[in-house]
Amino acid sequence: MTTYVIVAYDISDNGRRSEAAERLKGLGFARIQRSLYIARGGAALAKDAYRALLRVIDRSTDSVFVAVIPSESFEKALTCGLQSNIGEERSRVL
Repeated sequence: MTTYVIVAYDISDNGRRSEAAERLKGLGFARIQRSLYIARGGAALAKDAYRALLRVIDRSTDSVFVAVIPSESFEKALTCGLQSNIGEERSRVL
């Protein structure tokens, strides 16, 4: 079964936020919203992303969420609003 890793973060500092984005992109993640990323992968990639972000965040002010989901959940995701790039990113990730 194909799985995906979803990463969401709330990082207050612009510099740390930019560094987090670069680290996730370096791991192969695609940005689907400002602080929401997805990549094809499983537990190993989730741990890599988590560890990479732990090196960037300030644990007293920032937060990180990492989850592994089945492909069916991602393919059935509902979106609305100003997310015109979701379809493009979904195609790139799938």
